Amino acid sequence: MSSVTLKKVSKRFTNSDVDAVSQVDLEIENKEFLVILGPSGSGKSSLLRLIAGLEEASNGEVYFGNDLMNDISPRERDISMVFQNFALFPNMTVYENIAFPIRASGKDSTNLDSEVKKIASMLQIESLLDRKPGELSGGEQQRVSLGRAIIKKPKVFLMDEPLSNLDASLRSELRTEIKKLHEELGITFIYVTHDQTEAMSMADRIALIKDGKLLQVDKPDVLYNNPNHSWIGSFLGMPAMNLVNSSDLGDSISTKKGTTVVGIRPENITVSSGNSKLTGSVISTEYLGDSQILNVKIANSVVKVKVPNDSKFSVGTDVNLDFSDGDLRFFSDDGKTVR
Repeated sequence: MSSVTLKKVSKRFTNSDVDAVSQVDLEIENKEFLVILGPSGSGKSSLLRLIAGLEEASNGEVYFGNDLMNDISPRERDISMVFQNFALFPNMTVYENIAFPIRASGKDSTNLDSEVKKIASMLQIESLLDRKPGELSGGEQQRVSLGRAIIKKPKVFLMDEPLSNLDASLRSELRTEIKKLHEELGITFIYVTHDQTEAMSMADRIALIKDGKLLQVDKPDVLYNNPNHSWIGSFLGMPAMNLVNSSDLGDSISTKKGTTVVGIRPENITVSSGNSKLTGSVISTEYLGDSQILNVKIANSVVKVKVPNDSKFSVGTDVNLDFSDGDLRFFSDDGKTVR
């Protein structure tokens, strides 16, 4: 078990004039479940590979605990990795795949049989031990992949988009199992994904990365409710935070000095029958099953408003919108939070 610390870590690949990872400072606590979240091409997988030692940092330092890892090979870093492609040995049984890391390392295998069966029970694949990967579903194969990583009892457990090749119902099921696994093992987990649902539902903290730069690291609810950059507000949430030019709000609210954009979540806006802060016209509706989204035109902006699923609003209807000033977030023209 180990904490992980990155100090000014950067990576620039050959024939590139920009950093894939740029000056990242990050402290991951011992036994923490940290999720690195970002869109495709943001540098999140490169950052994970730098932690694993699969890529060499162009600048900066990587520590496990107090030990500098820069010149330590991946094999010697005492890590386990799980990828989106299951990477199982097709000619081996499930039992043999899980046992492989111990046998290949030459470690004491006295208790190997009981360890394999214990892990199989933990992952609910006891009945599959004699099967080969080709006979398993995608979800079952990923459980075997997890089992093979667990048996090494690593200091740090790294996962790179491990659920992206599975269908939605399996992803939901395995999210719960991976979170439970973390609690049972008490190992530092570092998990990479582009899926905000995975990040929000699993993480102790989320490290949000864009264009190789770490924008904010915090608990899921803090990132969602108090983003330090307008891009984070627009990235998190389904639908995302409304970002409205302050000039379109007129005198309806008091903005802080330096504000050019005001953010508010769709669920924090209500349709009022009385006095309200804003008035607009419904230009379209989106039925989501458990709710509806109204797209409301206000001056030169369109805001999304989340309303109950049985609400009746026709296109062209004028609506009064209200909200609490405490739910507003203020951003400058460079996207940074105005305090």
